[in-house]
Amino acid sequence: MLTKKRRQRHGQASPTLTDVARHAGVSRATVSRVLNDYPHVRPAVRQAVLAAKKALGYEVNYVAKSLASGKTKTIGLIVADLLNPFYAETAKVIIEVARGRGYNVILCNSDYVPGLQMEHVDLLRQRQVDGIIFGSVSYDDPDVEKLVTSGYPCMLYNRRLRSGLGHYVVVDNAYATREVTQHLIALGHRRIGFIAGPQEASTAQERLAGFNQAMEQAGLPVEPALIRQGYYKHESALRAAESLLRVSGRPTAIVAGNDQMALSVLQIAGELGIEVPQMLAVVGIDGVDIGAHYNIQLTTVGHYKQEMAALAATWMIEIIQAPERFARQAFQHIIRPTLIIRRTCGAIARPALQRRTQAS
Repeated sequence: MLTKKRRQRHGQASPTLTDVARHAGVSRATVSRVLNDYPHVRPAVRQAVLAAKKALGYEVNYVAKSLASGKTKTIGLIVADLLNPFYAETAKVIIEVARGRGYNVILCNSDYVPGLQMEHVDLLRQRQVDGIIFGSVSYDDPDVEKLVTSGYPCMLYNRRLRSGLGHYVVVDNAYATREVTQHLIALGHRRIGFIAGPQEASTAQERLAGFNQAMEQAGLPVEPALIRQGYYKHESALRAAESLLRVSGRPTAIVAGNDQMALSVLQIAGELGIEVPQMLAVVGIDGVDIGAHYNIQLTTVGHYKQEMAALAATWMIEIIQAPERFARQAFQHIIRPTLIIRRTCGAIARPALQRRTQAS
């Protein structure tokens, strides 16, 4: 039996799907089902086809396949900041889900730069990806809005457009910050600082709104002097946290707009000799994995990252495969997060509070 390289050296044509079918003793349709990972194929048949493919040196011609189908089985994924654990963790889930459905993912990082985001979009479209998942859109993002209204397959996750257009899966951000802020108030805190994300992001606007709502509902003043901008970045959050902790009458608790910035608060507090949680309570939002580390134990709002990412990938593929199904009705899903009480807020999870949170 000649291998593929030996066939080429002897001037013979590369093996075809028909050759694989003949070698395995099955039909071309069965070979196609095996190579496309269809589930309902008997193990013995699947093994025979894969053995024939290997013996003949058969390789799928993906270029020809994409030309015939008009699909490349590739998805673009643009995230705002790969240094943020939230995006690293959700990107991993999206890639795994897509791979399980036979799709490859090209990952791009916008670093919160709108111009760079659109450079990635142009590149991905040149690569003829079947659709793009955005974790990077601004609340007012005319370029992405134009792409959405053109009918190009797009899915937004973690963020959405102010216009409400497009397919998206997001968390209930206002609820998230209300939960952590109300928890701090219940623990007796009255001077509570807030470190916000960039206000061009829907997440940042909604989380700040939730903080304001919780304070107002408790009859507490929202002090502008206790609100700082951290831009969802580690270095910016370090400066914001230090300015909050050096003011006269500093806050007794800080709500960070995401876990990455909450970790920055913990770092600065340690450098300034401010003990957490004895002298300062700190909470975040997102539930990133590192926050659960024994030496950190960050109180946060989470339990939604995996669901959000998996839904984004799953429905992106559904939209690609059946665009007519979503032509009139967009897929829009909002996830209600869960309060996760750990050491940094200065309280342990009480059964009554756990029940209330889970019921919500």
